[in-house]
Amino acid sequence: MAITEIALLHLLPNASLEDPALRSKLANAKAVMEKFTGREFHFLRQTEDPTFLYIIGEWDSLDQHMNQFIPSAENQALLEDITPHFTVDWLVHIDAPHAELPIPKATNDHPNGSHIVSISRLFIQDGQADNFRAAWAEGKHVLEDFVTEGKVGFGFRIDVKEGERQEFFLWSPWKDEAQHHAFVKVDGFEEFVKATQYVTDPIFKHATVFTV
Repeated sequence: MAITEIALLHLLPNASLEDPALRSKLANAKAVMEKFTGREFHFLRQTEDPTFLYIIGEWDSLDQHMNQFIPSAENQALLEDITPHFTVDWLVHIDAPHAELPIPKATNDHPNGSHIVSISRLFIQDGQADNFRAAWAEGKHVLEDFVTEGKVGFGFRIDVKEGERQEFFLWSPWKDEAQHHAFVKVDGFEEFVKATQYVTDPIFKHATVFTV
């Protein structure tokens, strides 16, 4: 099964995503990664802070990305091109292919995507992974029944290093942030949030399509 890369880039103060030259560099990076993998890559722009940009990639395996592509001449050229404009906040991989995630896509009518997506990053407490999985399995139907813009997607991080906590990523499609905020009032919300007793320091963000 293919895996998904989620990387969060932060725009440096002297750079602008409205700069045509930078957009051209990002378009080239997307083309290079897609040619290497034969798979689609996407850019999503965070709505809470538009200076953050997500790279959503798909790889055959962790080895293909980290041991084959990262050291490659193609990637080194991309890094030389992109590094003056961004820092990498974090990069992880989860055990879900793109087909299982509600990744928004641009259309002629909706250049920023037909919906927004919330990307929730949950850090699971030590020793609580099984309890979290059980509580999530029992309560996820509440969210699945509420969303209207597509299916809910999720995955566990597969590249956790020694000393790091396990992570769970939840992707939810929404008409807008107001619909997401309304979810807390739905019947059954208490059942849905039972899983959160096993997590710490959750991070909730929203993003839309960024077209290059």
